[in-house]
Amino acid sequence: MELKVDMPSLAGQDIDPETFQRVWNRVMPGQSAPAAIPDTAVLAEPTLPPVPDCLAEPITPPVPECPAEPAAPPVPECPAEPTIPPVPECPAEPAVPPVPECPTRPQCSCSCRPVRPNRPRELEVDPAPSEEPILCLGEASQEDSGQLEELMTLARTGAVTSQALSRRAGGSRAKTLAALTRDHRSAFRRLSAAYFLITGKRFSPQCSAVTLPASLPLALRQQFVWEQQWEQRSRQAAQATADPCLKELYLELAQEGALHAGCIRSMLEQMA
Repeated sequence: MELKVDMPSLAGQDIDPETFQRVWNRVMPGQSAPAAIPDTAVLAEPTLPPVPDCLAEPITPPVPECPAEPAAPPVPECPAEPTIPPVPECPAEPAVPPVPECPTRPQCSCSCRPVRPNRPRELEVDPAPSEEPILCLGEASQEDSGQLEELMTLARTGAVTSQALSRRAGGSRAKTLAALTRDHRSAFRRLSAAYFLITGKRFSPQCSAVTLPASLPLALRQQFVWEQQWEQRSRQAAQATADPCLKELYLELAQEGALHAGCIRSMLEQMA
């Protein structure tokens, strides 16, 4: 079998002929070596396709000429400035008459000074003694003791009546009437303390038995009228007294009476 050697693939390689012959005889014994390997092999140049002609440049249309600028209207001339009339001259200032000189003061030839007569010394009058201030809840308020006794009796009666109503009522009405009872007891204690500070004595009112209607709404109506009377009596006492502490106390009790009447009215509205 003959070995085909690709001669073009070996062309251009630096191969020693003797070395090639020894290798050939060892590998291919009994066959003649191929012809000498050309040193170089020139490759055929590839044929290039023809280059197409360039396209002709498009014809640019002519640029139209710019229109002529419009003629600007002539600028009118500025009007002439008005002439300013001349300023009249100021009148001359009137002449000020000269100030006459002061007459010379005559010199006193006396060597002594006039002696002023002694004025009689005014008698110092002692100021009148000021009135003693009215003490709060003091002995000067003894006239209010009768009014205090009357109000204490009313306060004790109001406490007993509201307590009886709270026992007959139930639920929230009982709590409201119990609060009225506490207010009347507190009013009695405050009036009793004021009475003791003024008189130095204790007063225990004698209250009559309380009679209430059988119907709870009628009993509340009766207590509503009583609270209004309590308010009026307290305000009248505040106007009649000169003691500032008693006046303040009476006004506070009158305000409590108005609040109690409002509470009873609210209960009757809920029961309707």
